[in-house]
Amino acid sequence: MTTMTPAVLPALTVAVALLASQADAQATTERRTDASAVIQEAQRLLESERTTTRAQHAEAWKLTERDWERYETLMEGPRGIWSPDIDPITALGVEARSAEERRRYAELLVEVERERAERELAFQRAYDEAWQRLYPDEMPVDEFTLRPRNALHFTGEGALQARLTVYVAVEECERCDSTVSELMAQGAQMDIFVLDSDGDDAVIRDWARRVGVPADRVRARDITLNHGQPDPERGIAAGSLPQVYPR
Repeated sequence: MTTMTPAVLPALTVAVALLASQADAQATTERRTDASAVIQEAQRLLESERTTTRAQHAEAWKLTERDWERYETLMEGPRGIWSPDIDPITALGVEARSAEERRRYAELLVEVERERAERELAFQRAYDEAWQRLYPDEMPVDEFTLRPRNALHFTGEGALQARLTVYVAVEECERCDSTVSELMAQGAQMDIFVLDSDGDDAVIRDWARRVGVPADRVRARDITLNHGQPDPERGIAAGSLPQVYPR
């Protein structure tokens, strides 16, 4: 049996310690490599999820992913503070970088709004039919709307005020003009029906410009312009205008 001398023992101890240290270092390096790989994979999955979500949002608004990225960038700046609830298409249109870009977003918004209105009107008709079917002898409490402010709104003094239905004529009715002007000055929300438009949109637009109906309030649906028909049973006729009713 070989006996180690005292001088050999310290050297052996140092060698074992060195090997152990190298093994620990290698294990630490491997753990760091594993952790780095896990982090990179997590980041990759997160970015993939963000890309998927961005694509879904863009598709819902009929936009490209590049459009959506620019919208997100815009909303991180002053536009997001000025208009926090603005829709993506309007935000892009307002901040358009060229006339061509502005026209593209304007046409896209018209298309999206038209589809939205058609869906809402379809459900409105279904609601009306359901009410008549389920409660034929009862008066509806309120008609369906996706925008409650279309039916009721608050005045500057905080009083609740009903939306108005206004019947007017564009010819030989100065009271019609003055009544609408007064209602606008009061901030009333209203649906205006023109009885003598003969189905011609231009007649209504020309009258609206003459009376001073703000285009932005029409776009916001605070005021709507419509073709109307006489209803003698309710006293709505050319010789008895204007007529104003709360909805």
